[in-house]
Amino acid sequence: MPRAVLTDISVRALKAPAHGQITVWDSSSPVGVRVSAGGTKTFIVLVGSGKRQTIGKFGIITLAEARAEAKRILAEKTLGIAKPKPSSVSFATACNYFLDENYKGKRPRTKAEAKRLLARHFTPVFGKRPISEITDADVGAVLSKLAKTPSEQLHAFRALRTMLKWCTRPPRRYIAHSPLEGYEPPGEDRKGTRVLSDAELAKIWKVATGRYGGLFRLLILWGTRNGETARIRRSWIEDNVLTIPGEVTKNKRAHAIPLLPLAKKVLSECPEGAFFFPGKSSDTFFNDGSWGKLKADLDRVSGVHNWQLRDIRRTFRSNLAKMKVPREIAEIMLNHVTGANRNDLDEIYDRYDYLDEKRDALAKWESRLRQILKEKQ
Repeated sequence: MPRAVLTDISVRALKAPAHGQITVWDSSSPVGVRVSAGGTKTFIVLVGSGKRQTIGKFGIITLAEARAEAKRILAEKTLGIAKPKPSSVSFATACNYFLDENYKGKRPRTKAEAKRLLARHFTPVFGKRPISEITDADVGAVLSKLAKTPSEQLHAFRALRTMLKWCTRPPRRYIAHSPLEGYEPPGEDRKGTRVLSDAELAKIWKVATGRYGGLFRLLILWGTRNGETARIRRSWIEDNVLTIPGEVTKNKRAHAIPLLPLAKKVLSECPEGAFFFPGKSSDTFFNDGSWGKLKADLDRVSGVHNWQLRDIRRTFRSNLAKMKVPREIAEIMLNHVTGANRNDLDEIYDRYDYLDEKRDALAKWESRLRQILKEKQ
């Protein structure tokens, strides 16, 4: 077995073999460094009869930490202290348990979003792997692929961080520590200030066509949240009013939207089925994770860049202010829990509160939007 005086510098300088792997042993401790053809360097310790035990990857732990851990492992072996075996529970199994238990009593939409993020980004990579073998480097490799969609990247990170933290808690304790402990989030929520100009709105509206073009047009018309808009159903319409139920909205308050001519036209052009914007099958709604591709295509065709979906909502609110819509009504139009001293009883007994005021405000906005579109056509 080749031995050398190892230092952090010399370990870093070790060259990867052309194929297979090599192991270099420390001359002053029981630690060895296994170097793979891909360049990964892993600290190991020989625990007897040719059996090697992995300590950790170089870069995640230092040589000094590896030496200390190797001594501890050998001391426990000598004293007959059995170290608990790492959990063999796979990522996919732990994920299913997590979704079932962690979201009991919580909103279905919250659970659905966590399930989407984990299933879309992590289960295909980690599915059958024991959760105890997943490292922060493994997670980082997945997150790096989402760099072009920073919002999705941040939400995916948060969903996984919550799951891994759950895995450390009793009675399950699938892992002793989350590999994301101390891991900095890949970004942060951005408080935008961008308000789209009339010309930009017109460009976006013009190219928002096809199966999901109506989604963007309704965001412009209503100022609703994108996730709520994507879920709208035909059964939610009654007496020319579409009501998004509280179990779907962010603040758990039903949001009634009077339907005016432009919005009716957009809805009439949607495919038939329970959902106005169905997913891959007619019995599911548009997948939240697909917004990024849609918007990227919209940016390319419209020529409008450096904006976020939430900027449409901010633009809607700014235009209401320009049209002198009272602040109280404008906030209600956004379904914010503000104004008019509204409380839980209002939610129960006054489902269509301020419906006339909403209709008047939307009529003003549709009229103004028609002017904008005509000017730019």
